[in-house]
Amino acid sequence: MKIWAILGAHRGDNNQVLALAEALGLPFERKQLTYNRWRHLQPRLLGATLRSLRQESRELIAGDAPDLTISTGHRSVPVVQALRRRSAGKLRSIHVGYPRISPDYFELVVATPEYPIPDHPKLMRIPFALTPRRADPLPDKKFLETYPAPRRVMILGGPTLYWRLKSSDVAQGLERLFEIAERDGGSVLVVGSPRTAPNILASVKDLIGKARVPTAMVSMDGPPSYGSLLASADSLFVTADSVAMVSDAIATGKPVGLIPVRPTVGGRLTMSLFDRLHPGNRVPPRDLRYFWKTLENDELVGTVDAPRSGGAPNVNRTVASRVKALVSGGSGASR
Repeated sequence: MKIWAILGAHRGDNNQVLALAEALGLPFERKQLTYNRWRHLQPRLLGATLRSLRQESRELIAGDAPDLTISTGHRSVPVVQALRRRSAGKLRSIHVGYPRISPDYFELVVATPEYPIPDHPKLMRIPFALTPRRADPLPDKKFLETYPAPRRVMILGGPTLYWRLKSSDVAQGLERLFEIAERDGGSVLVVGSPRTAPNILASVKDLIGKARVPTAMVSMDGPPSYGSLLASADSLFVTADSVAMVSDAIATGKPVGLIPVRPTVGGRLTMSLFDRLHPGNRVPPRDLRYFWKTLENDELVGTVDAPRSGGAPNVNRTVASRVKALVSGGSGASR
């Protein structure tokens, strides 16, 4: 079977595609696509076309269509539909995330709770995002041994459309972790992300410089690697703005605490108006409140003072089993 993992611009989305491809246990090819100005049009307007792809990406997917695609992001939707046409309808497609088009166009859409996709037979909602396998932390063992257990790892995200991370909330959480480490022993490690605001990073570095416990701030690109931090942590504390990083933490099975984020002025107004006009529905393009509520209901996360481990399900395996069943016996998409 010929499988293509169709990758886009966002690391978190791509990691989900790769996680599912790996979980299938079959050989697959990575197809990293880049797009031109036509990418701004909605999938329904573009239809089945490669028009939004740059020339080098068109060449990358030339030739016979695959048997199965795993894609993410609305930009990939016209490409997948064009490949389906090339295959004379034989191609089967799995979409991870919010395609901004009906799940009818795919064999399966896999989405976390924040996306405003109506219930559908071809929609599979999962409580947190698919997560890729992480590299063995052995190469970073020497660094990690400098920071005694229990290791408390804080992971910082950044602003989203409706939410922002305040420096004061990060500082409060970090200072609390220092207090706990002083009382109970151990160390604190902090990792930022490309989305973390410079003023927050600067504030964290200043606090680390004053800490009375073993602590360090490390780069997302390492060393030590992000995977090593997850593997070596005894507990994880993540800013609530990042679905991908919160999911990474939950998937370890270790206690997880969320650091709160606050709505922007525009976010507060938008959510208030939408809730009044469409009660019980998610605010597009994604409504993090539904993600957080699912995690709370499933007891998968706690707070800085009381992190929680709720026995996270293996969503990779669950989704892979569904996909295998569809590929082995399912029919093609209806459109």
